[in-house]
Amino acid sequence: MNIELQKTGNLTATIKIDITPADYEERVMKVLKEYNRKAQMPGFRPGKVPFGMTKKMYGPAVTADEINKLLGESLEGYVRDNNLNILGNPLANMEKTPQVDFNEATEMSFYFDLGFNPEFELNLEEIALPYYSILISDESAQKYLTELRKRNGEMTDAEVSEKGDLLKGDFAELDADGNPVENGISTNGTVNADLFAEDFKEMFNGLKTGDVVKFNPMKASGNVTDVAAMLGIDKDWAENLESEFSFTVTGISRMVPAEVNSDLFEKIYPGMGIADEAALIEQIKKDAAGSFVGESDKKFFNDAVKTLIDKSNIELPDEFLKRWLLDINQEKFTAEEIEKNYDDYARSMRWQLIENRLIKAFGIEVSQEEIKNVFRGYFQRPGSSEMDEDMKMRIDSIVDSFMKNKEDVRRINDQLFEQKMLGVLKEKMISEDKPVTYEEFVKIASEQ
Repeated sequence: MNIELQKTGNLTATIKIDITPADYEERVMKVLKEYNRKAQMPGFRPGKVPFGMTKKMYGPAVTADEINKLLGESLEGYVRDNNLNILGNPLANMEKTPQVDFNEATEMSFYFDLGFNPEFELNLEEIALPYYSILISDESAQKYLTELRKRNGEMTDAEVSEKGDLLKGDFAELDADGNPVENGISTNGTVNADLFAEDFKEMFNGLKTGDVVKFNPMKASGNVTDVAAMLGIDKDWAENLESEFSFTVTGISRMVPAEVNSDLFEKIYPGMGIADEAALIEQIKKDAAGSFVGESDKKFFNDAVKTLIDKSNIELPDEFLKRWLLDINQEKFTAEEIEKNYDDYARSMRWQLIENRLIKAFGIEVSQEEIKNVFRGYFQRPGSSEMDEDMKMRIDSIVDSFMKNKEDVRRINDQLFEQKMLGVLKEKMISEDKPVTYEEFVKIASEQ
């Protein structure tokens, strides 16, 4: 056997493999003898079929199979032994490879095309990016406080309805003349007019017990699920509902927001010793800002990826990659589709090369124990007491069962990997922290 590498471009080459019968005949004979030992043919006892008949019947197919295996092993060994840093996999060059007749034991030559990983410079310290941390304005914090007061308030009865009230009442389906439909929908329910279209909201203000409102629920709401829940009917029925209904008010409930006092402070932030509204507002701003860290991180990561790809100027063996993409996506994409979307493929490939460099340079990896710790965290609550050994053993047993779910393990592995990659990029590339309001952040993100 002879293997020769022929450069065909800056990032491409062709490997020529010359083989002789001596390279493959022994392998072929071994397989054919095993076939012959098990062969069954009419007129012959099992295992007594003449070898010549077995060879004639199976010889070409076995020869082709064994030569393919030999070529694969030879390619893999040559790439490994010569430390060739290749992209994708070698591709058979059918134009250079002559037609092969596997019926004849003869010398053969096979050609395979390679694409190489490009060399490129990557120095994170030379790249600086802003990190946009989102600040919460006093106005936004007050809105959060208003919602918290409502959430922790109490429902009371009211005499006259206002915006935001819940109205209890009786529904009756009406015919075209405005009369109740015999055997029509008749039920009691609750109306939250805040969910209605603007044209219908005012109809439910200023009402008292006993007042009657006529309206079309589907036109008022436009949401099949909400209408079905309001009238206590199936969604399929609500989808085809066109009738008007009368609604007779039987009760009005109003949420009275909680007072801003020590009781509210303790409900919202138990044990934190919030003393006054100013301290509460500051804590709300801090928590709200924390909830936006994910958005800031996502933008920084996307900016970092784009910048690294643009600045690295990575050259790719484009024509080879297009062939390789077509080869690994057979029956999924056509050559035209790959050509159309190649810029996206190439960008993704460039980031993969950069990512691999970062993984190696900074030792980014996720251990099984780190994944297990995420699962263990499901059973730990803030402020909970230290677990005893028996409890730890039981939890670890459950965690071991979780680790058998490959999809969940892969998802957590990807999350931890992304966190580590983000940590490296933030440590090495952040030039300055830029506090912005959420509105400013949205504008910056949309412009870029």
